[in-house]
Amino acid sequence: MKAIYLFDVDGTLTPAKSKMNKTFAKEFQEWQEDKLVYIVSGGSFPRIIEQLGSKIVENVEGVFACMGNVYYKRREQEREWTLVYENKFKVLSRKVFFKDLTTVINESSYHTKTGRHYEERTGMVNLSVVGRNANQEQRSAYEEYDAGLKEREKIVSKLAYRYPELDFVVGGAVSIDIFNRGNDKSQVVTRVLKDELENRRVKFFGDRTYFPGNDYSLAEILRNHPNGEVIAVETWEDTQRWIKEQ
Repeated sequence: MKAIYLFDVDGTLTPAKSKMNKTFAKEFQEWQEDKLVYIVSGGSFPRIIEQLGSKIVENVEGVFACMGNVYYKRREQEREWTLVYENKFKVLSRKVFFKDLTTVINESSYHTKTGRHYEERTGMVNLSVVGRNANQEQRSAYEEYDAGLKEREKIVSKLAYRYPELDFVVGGAVSIDIFNRGNDKSQVVTRVLKDELENRRVKFFGDRTYFPGNDYSLAEILRNHPNGEVIAVETWEDTQRWIKEQ
C-alpha cells in the first residue's frame, strides 16, 4: 500500500514566502508522479499555488491551507477542487484582541516595522513584528534578530497566558500563527487522514516540527504513532536532498 507524503511549504519546499526553486520544482514534479502527496501550509490556497506553481498543486491529493483550517480535495480524474471544510476564527472580543496585537508590536524594541503587522486568514491570524510590507533583506534581518533574542517565542508565551482559549505558534521565518485551540495542522490527521494512518505509512516533512513551531502538533501525532514518520528539515535544500536520495 502506498505511503502518504505531507509537505509543509515555507522553509520545507520553498524559501520562506518565496517561490519554489525552478530546478527543485522540476525534480519534485517527477518524483510526485506516482505518490500520494498532500500540502500542509499556514498560507492561503492562492498563495500556495503562487509559491509551488500550478503543475505541482494540480497533482497532489489535497491541500490543507491556513494551518489546516481550510481543506481542498482534488476531484478524481479532474483538475478541479472541492472545498471540504473551513473553520472560522473566534475570539471573545475582536476589538480587544486586535488592540492587544497592536500593543505587542508597539512594545517590540525591534528597529524596523514596515506595516501590515497582522493578517486574518481562514480560521487563523498571522502576526509579524517586522510586518508583511518588509522586503527580503528586512525579513532576513529580523530572522537573524529573532534567532538571537527569541522574540517570537516570548510573544507567544505572553499572548498564550492572556488568551488560554487560543494557540500561538512560531511560523515561517518572521511570523506567529494564531488560531483557536486545536485548529492547527493536527487536523490533517484528526479530521481527514485518521483512518489512513491506521493502514499506511504517513510521512511529514516540516521545518518547525518542535515546540513552539507551527508543525509541532502534527509532528507529535506522527512521532507517537507506529505508522507515522517525521522528516525534520531546516531548509528546502534538505528536502531536495531527501527526494534525490530516494
